Amino acid sequence: MRRLVETYPLAFCLALALLTRLPVALFDNNFVAPDEIMQYIGQAHRLVYHSGPVPWEFQVGLRSWLIPGVLAGPVWLAKALGGSPHAGIVLVKVLLCFMSLTIVWCAFQWGRMYHGTRGGCIAGGLAALWPDLWLMAPHALEEALSAYTLVPAAYFATLARQGGTTRHVLAAGFLLGLSFVLREQLAPAIAIIGIYLCWRDMRSWLLGVGMACVPLLLAGGLDWLTWGQPFRSFWLNFYLNAVVGISSGAFGAVPAIFYLLMLFADWLWSTAGILLFVLRGARALPFVGLAALSILAEHSLIPHKEFRFIFPAIALIIPLAGLGLAASWRHLSASRRILAGLFLLSGPFLSPLTMINLQMQTTAYQLFNELAQQHPCAVAVDFADGFFMPITPIFAGTHFTNAPFAAQTDAIIAPKDIGGIPPGFIRQSCVARNRGPFTGRGPQICYWVKPTGWCQEKKPPPPFELIFPHAARRYIIAKD
Repeated sequence: MRRLVETYPLAFCLALALLTRLPVALFDNNFVAPDEIMQYIGQAHRLVYHSGPVPWEFQVGLRSWLIPGVLAGPVWLAKALGGSPHAGIVLVKVLLCFMSLTIVWCAFQWGRMYHGTRGGCIAGGLAALWPDLWLMAPHALEEALSAYTLVPAAYFATLARQGGTTRHVLAAGFLLGLSFVLREQLAPAIAIIGIYLCWRDMRSWLLGVGMACVPLLLAGGLDWLTWGQPFRSFWLNFYLNAVVGISSGAFGAVPAIFYLLMLFADWLWSTAGILLFVLRGARALPFVGLAALSILAEHSLIPHKEFRFIFPAIALIIPLAGLGLAASWRHLSASRRILAGLFLLSGPFLSPLTMINLQMQTTAYQLFNELAQQHPCAVAVDFADGFFMPITPIFAGTHFTNAPFAAQTDAIIAPKDIGGIPPGFIRQSCVARNRGPFTGRGPQICYWVKPTGWCQEKKPPPPFELIFPHAARRYIIAKD
């Protein structure tokens, strides 16, 4: 094993990363956020199967079709090969795991750049094993995808400043522009990396900014093609969420200290070690530490907060910590090296948040997948929250509606003790809603079926609507 690591150190780190990521993609049917289901995989599914709910963001043009359009590729491939919608989701998750390797690759390269091959293995190994990184790897979320471009952008910026070639400036510029396209909230971090990349070199400014404009212009063109207006998803997202305040009003606001508390809850005692090694690693890459800090500070000022929003910061912090650990390695005895590794990794591995994330939406997936095997014509959803979402992308051709129209369907999803189930429905399976962070276990959720539904009706009931902020309704794009 040691000879293998010494001969193929980078391949070993990447293989170790896949060893932690692929089992989650293949066997753990979890989703860490409702957006993953409704706005990304759900819309990719709708492109391929021409069915499924349309969230309000895609009725007003607040979201770009870039991510769903890319995800539609593997979903279509799975369907073309005779696979089920479930197979398409698994294929998406597997491909995302491979995309997540960019963080491990960059961590290894930074470690090798400053501390040789051993440093590369230490930094790359930490990124491969760190739970936050492999937990997020299979998930189709803009925070994850933007991290997979932002971290390589920072690495190429490092190469460019250390006497790299023009291609490093071009690569960094393109990836910074793509990071902004994927998540415009990263603008301060992108600016910090961009300033470091170009500094006082006018040629680098021209090449870097020019290359950053390429994905931005392409995304604007995609909005023009799909929404009838260039850059609609950019300005409307900012206006409705930052100016009108839809995100905080409809989805809640929490104190500025939220992210610091969540990081401590996520890392436990390892927080102290991470902070220590990040400070040491930032001596070599101060701009990376500053970029991560800007993400934390900016998102702390935004009223609506979700832990996943700062994933790009974590994706920058862990390679820095690996770099700091590599710098300290030669000063540690063999036993202290083992203790340092255990101290760093034991906190997040033993954190309750790790298990909670692994279980998010798994019981919802179990129930909806069982119902999907019966191929219902229409399903009425009478219960949905952040920990039990309608898993619509595993259905092919099924129509979804809200509870008031349950009589026009042939299946109902609702709490076990609910009353008012229309006659003719028979209760089948039940599951317990997954426990969320700092919440108790939710109610038992069941599904009811009947032999006939709206297939015999002239038209289906109204489509399912989860939430639609009143302030956004004026921006609905009229259908031709």
